[in-house]
Amino acid sequence: MSIFPQFKDEVLTAVKVEKAGTKEILFDFKAKRVVLKDGKVVFADKIKQVQQWIELLIKTETDKYRVYDETDFGMTNLYALRGHSLFESPFFLMELEREIKEKIENKDDVSSVTNISTEYNFNQLLITITVELTTGETASSEVKV
Repeated sequence: MSIFPQFKDEVLTAVKVEKAGTKEILFDFKAKRVVLKDGKVVFADKIKQVQQWIELLIKTETDKYRVYDETDFGMTNLYALRGHSLFESPFFLMELEREIKEKIENKDDVSSVTNISTEYNFNQLLITITVELTTGETASSEVKV
């Protein structure tokens, strides 16, 4: 006799599938710190996970950090062409949007990118992205570079 309850295989499988999701810590990019509530770490839901991932993708330069070596994670054109006054050219913006769309659609949780818009104000680039998740939900992100 075991002290643990016996489950039917169906119930046990359902519990495993339900808990199979990943836990990610919620990060505040403005304050540059992990979000805490009552001294405990706050975990992000699926929409926040994708939003955080998109912001990290855009704010990371490809091959700058060793942890991302040979992963192609991060933005190539955004940081390689910085300082060349190309943020206003239509070609640069189209190429930037293409790269963003390609990299985001490679993520398992995203089914498609529905909208990308860029707005350049003097020394700041505002990128707004709307994505459709595989769960059917929609997530929107705004990233300032």
